[in-house]
Amino acid sequence: MLKGQKKKNLTDSECNSMVQHLLLRCTKAGKIPMGAADEVAQLFDCTPSTVRRIWRRASVNLSGSKTICRNVNQRKKSTCGRKRLHKDLPKRIQAIPQSRRYCFRSLAHALGMPKSTLHDYFKRGVFAKYSSVLIPALTESNNVCRLKWALDYVCDRDGAKYFDDMYDTVHVDEKWFFMTRLQKKVYGAIGEKIKQRACKSKHHLLKVMFLTAVARLRWDETCGEWFDRKLGTWHFTEINFLTLQRCLQEVILNKGGNDYKIPHMRKDVLHARGKLPEMVSCDRDAWSFGCAYLDGADYSAHMHKLSLEILQSMEMSAFCSQIEALNIVDDTDADDNLVAALGLVELSYE
Repeated sequence: MLKGQKKKNLTDSECNSMVQHLLLRCTKAGKIPMGAADEVAQLFDCTPSTVRRIWRRASVNLSGSKTICRNVNQRKKSTCGRKRLHKDLPKRIQAIPQSRRYCFRSLAHALGMPKSTLHDYFKRGVFAKYSSVLIPALTESNNVCRLKWALDYVCDRDGAKYFDDMYDTVHVDEKWFFMTRLQKKVYGAIGEKIKQRACKSKHHLLKVMFLTAVARLRWDETCGEWFDRKLGTWHFTEINFLTLQRCLQEVILNKGGNDYKIPHMRKDVLHARGKLPEMVSCDRDAWSFGCAYLDGADYSAHMHKLSLEILQSMEMSAFCSQIEALNIVDDTDADDNLVAALGLVELSYE
């Protein structure tokens, strides 16, 4: 045991094992030879004086009596040690707002006590840690709307209530998959220099979106097999997203006048009034049909320039082109995560 190191309290099993080791080394007279206490002390990571004290407590008698040694269990009870200074800690914690109880630092500052002392009370089980999960903050009108939506699928058949089979309903949902995480564990050799990952912003990680349409599982009589519910899955490069700001800018450039509002001019007010959709989207076929329908002689070059500007203004335009071309060669993690994301999409709808 090193000098200045804090002594530890031996358990009952360690004390009994220590006496057994000393019995193997003791003489017929019941005394331990020189150096035996030091060897046993190294085995149990304690001082030789602790070994000799436990040996004296054992009072070994090898004269053939019924009891060879006495009980050497710890004499410290559960109520030993210093008295707690903060007996009403649970009540004081309950009186603190929950917004200040998410970390030890803020909680200790609110209680007016050191963080290390608070952590000691936590290890003793005075207070516990819970998980706080966000739930939808529904108002009364939201609950009524959800209940009305559910009641719309309840039908009356011969006086009995049944839920709609929803065979004529198609569910469309989008799935976002992040290509990486802010913090990841990497295992390597000793002294190896790990490659540093970098991105433009930690708040905007690269991600891929898949649009999936599913329906209810049913038996297909024409094919003679069960329909797997999945109508299709498309990654978001199949759809051209046009920002409303770009659309209004083109309208002003073509028609002139100042009767239109650009989204960055009081956008929140227009959105609150319900006059500003967040995004305008159209299918690729509709986009191609609209371009062919318009005068291609003068408008094709302008639309080509406009599409290039839209792609440049999109946040993930470069990554979209990489996904569409399947040409990810720089980031090995991106390749692995993309394959995992594709597998998750396939598994989630099988």
